[in-house]
Amino acid sequence: MSIDIHHLSFEACQGDDQLQEIYNYEVDVFAEAGNFDWSLENLKSQLDDGWKIYSVRAGDEIIAALFLKHQDGTLYTKNTSMKLAYQGLGFSHRIKEFYEEQAKKYKAKTILNDCAVDNFRTIALNESHGYQKVQTLGNGEITRWQKKI
Repeated sequence: MSIDIHHLSFEACQGDDQLQEIYNYEVDVFAEAGNFDWSLENLKSQLDDGWKIYSVRAGDEIIAALFLKHQDGTLYTKNTSMKLAYQGLGFSHRIKEFYEEQAKKYKAKTILNDCAVDNFRTIALNESHGYQKVQTLGNGEITRWQKKI
């Protein structure tokens, strides 16, 4: 793979066509979205609940989707799994950098990141980026991680 991780693009979903593209790109990747049922209706519901949805692109290919919400000085974050061919190549580190850039942009003092309790790659990634485990959500399916900015 010859794509530089610093040249990933993060595109905010601006309408139904982009939302449809994120939904359609490869449903299998999103089967591990924690307690989130991957459907177009639920994606629209996330937008209605104040989440911004971003596609993460390596060239023209969507490799993941991110969800961000800024509220009361906190940036809430969650994301889908990375497309398999891109796992283990450092792209997730670039996503964490993007979260921090967005937190600074919004002047957030805290980043909260939700991930599945059994997602060992994301758990290790969060720990390596200075996040602390602070809460278990849902029916014990989601772990919330916090990083002070």
